[in-house]
Amino acid sequence: MARTTAAEMIVIKKRELKAMIREILREDVRKIVHDELSKLVIQAEDWQMDPESPLYQAMVEIRQDIKAGGVRLLSHKEVWGE
Repeated sequence: MARTTAAEMIVIKKRELKAMIREILREDVRKIVHDELSKLVIQAEDWQMDPESPLYQAMVEIRQDIKAGGVRLLSHKEVWGE
């Protein structure tokens, strides 16, 4: 029969503990944020914007810039480094 022992105390540096906590929480936080944003998208209703509003005009300009090749959208890897 194998015998096991348990340490009564361990010593860990603060930065090591921070790294461990980040690693553990990272996936949980990502999943929670993804799930909550998905809920918002599902619940979102269609909406219309006033064509005379500055935001609408800015969006039209951005679309024109994209079509003209003046805007380059970043990939997921470029944004998040993954």
